[in-house]
Amino acid sequence: MRTSALPVLAACAAVLLFGCGREAPPGSAPAPAAKAAKVEEKVPPYTYPAPVKGHVKEANIGEFDLSDGIAYTATSGEGLVVYVVEKPIASPVLAGSACPLSLARALSLLRDASFAEVTLDAAGRSRYFAAGRAFGGSLTDLTRGDWTSKLTGDAAQVSGSVVHNRYGHFDFDLPVSTPKYDQISEGDKQRERRLSPTTPKPTEQALTAAYVALHEAAQKHDLKAMLSALGFDEKQSLSIRGLSGIDADFILFADRFLAPGKPDDAMNRPGAGQVRAEGTKESGKNYVDDYYFDLCGDRLILTHIVEQAWH
Repeated sequence: MRTSALPVLAACAAVLLFGCGREAPPGSAPAPAAKAAKVEEKVPPYTYPAPVKGHVKEANIGEFDLSDGIAYTATSGEGLVVYVVEKPIASPVLAGSACPLSLARALSLLRDASFAEVTLDAAGRSRYFAAGRAFGGSLTDLTRGDWTSKLTGDAAQVSGSVVHNRYGHFDFDLPVSTPKYDQISEGDKQRERRLSPTTPKPTEQALTAAYVALHEAAQKHDLKAMLSALGFDEKQSLSIRGLSGIDADFILFADRFLAPGKPDDAMNRPGAGQVRAEGTKESGKNYVDDYYFDLCGDRLILTHIVEQAWH
């Protein structure tokens, strides 16, 4: 016997009709809510001609090329500090900052970038040649005659070269920054011990809060929050996030903030301070780390981390 298809078609039509603007029957499960699409911020690539070119090689600090840097007039009056680094640090947007060296060091940490530094007088001479790794050894050569240096330019833009007899060389073409606050260069560490007692001290509470903000950004793997906690403004942050390779560098940097990493032993001094924390890295190894900050107005900028593994 042939079965008519009309009842089946009618039932299907009723179901379709019921779903159009009518309430679901009592006891039926509600339709799943549509998930809101997550809109990720688009960060444009940030590129610029490399203002530094050079190479450093030394047995204790290794070997690396140089590609970027900053130049600023030392508030101590000792000359023009030239700080050059291995990886791009968005130098064009750091040039007008209140604390260019502190921010350059913070980004050198994040990128694990090695550095070299001199302070040039009006004749283009430096009393020291410094170089080192962000997380490793460093050197400061005070032997006059071990290097030659040149400097040309004006108050806005400078260029020059430094050639060390044993450790390498670099050329630079950089805008000149004028810091608003004191910046202690590698060659000026002795003066750091002679800072006036009237130099502002960060409070222990402020140091702890600065560390906690960094730690939280690291745990969330939030680069934008990390850059804000490091002291970069929105324009600088956008440029930095557009640098090639910055996301991979941040993943490694975030692991330098330990779990649980509870802050302890906050210590302050004129213009600076540090916080100690202990915990483990993703590798499972235990560490006791010290996080060093520079005071820039009312901001604390992370400029150095000393890591110590323990069992």
